[in-house]
Amino acid sequence: MNLRTDSVSYGYPGSSRDAVSGVSLDLAEGTALAVIGPNGCGKSTLLSLAVGALVPRSGRVLYGGADRSSLGRRDAAKKLSYLPQIERFTFQLTALEYVMLGRVPWVDPWSGPGTDDQAEACEALSRVGMEGARGRHVTELSGGELQLVRLARCLAQRTGTIVLDEPTSMLDPAHSLLLADALRDLISSGKAVLFSTHDALFARYAADFVAIMRDGKLVHSGSSGEALRADRLEEAFGVPFGTSDVPTPFAGAAIEANGEVGHGRNRDRGEG
Repeated sequence: MNLRTDSVSYGYPGSSRDAVSGVSLDLAEGTALAVIGPNGCGKSTLLSLAVGALVPRSGRVLYGGADRSSLGRRDAAKKLSYLPQIERFTFQLTALEYVMLGRVPWVDPWSGPGTDDQAEACEALSRVGMEGARGRHVTELSGGELQLVRLARCLAQRTGTIVLDEPTSMLDPAHSLLLADALRDLISSGKAVLFSTHDALFARYAADFVAIMRDGKLVHSGSSGEALRADRLEEAFGVPFGTSDVPTPFAGAAIEANGEVGHGRNRDRGEG
């Protein structure tokens, strides 16, 4: 399934301008698309429109060619999983119990989850390296551990498309790298991944394509190597960008002399 936003616009009640204005994106299977831009540029609103949490004032959101508005919640949840930026935990769920929530769209509501669903949840935790946390309560996990468990919940949902809002917020470099590698493994298996971020280096490492937003509008889109140039980032964020030698946890990563953020994995994919 591919995900497409077709000229979507949305304005919050009482606002004098649209939070998202005429944005069109196309996410294909087996690729990752990063949406990058400053605070308030419309990234989270765009992702909320993509997952159906908000309804566009104009334009359409398509899942595999079908209008999102024509799908029921259960059918939509079988096609797309969503990792919101902020999540409040009010129950003392274990990591395994939390990840099993991803099985809800597939479970008969009159019978509850079975052993196969538990096996799916355990496999998802294993894929993100958190199998040892199965019995720990989610409220006891560190920010990085919790983010990986939240990603495991999306994996357990077994959807073709995963949408993540600021997945590396509050993560240290090691956990950011673990998350980036987990996303690349998903993409290699044919999943489609859409995520928002402020981190140009993370976007360059994890994404095949980048969409840059400012003031609710799409100002540039293209391959990650082509989009993440210093001049384009300067236009989006309104501050100068340059190059420097800095330590990085990404294998083979570098900030190249021409102002692009590069890394070995993307260059292996013929982008750098």
